[in-house]
Amino acid sequence: MMFVVERRMPNASTAELAMLQEALNFACDRLTSRGEPVRCLGSTYLPGPARLLTVFEADSADLVRRANDSVHAPFVSLEAALEVDPAPGATQPSEQAESAS
Repeated sequence: MMFVVERRMPNASTAELAMLQEALNFACDRLTSRGEPVRCLGSTYLPGPARLLTVFEADSADLVRRANDSVHAPFVSLEAALEVDPAPGATQPSEQAESAS
């Protein structure tokens, strides 16, 4: 299952975001090594509203919560998420850049 965790991070620097991402990856690796698989798939920072959205893959929300609690960076929500595949025939941004070359 996929989950999205939202944090409010006003005035976050690139270095702070990178450190948090590294801490989340480490926390997920630690849980996974204990037989509790959880994977951080990446984050997106929205500077206007100062929101950080991080996507996880795990069997339960509890595993995602445990990984996030262990990095001591408060979050405002943890929600189950659905991945939406692109429409058939839609081009990805990397494909658009290649065709423009």
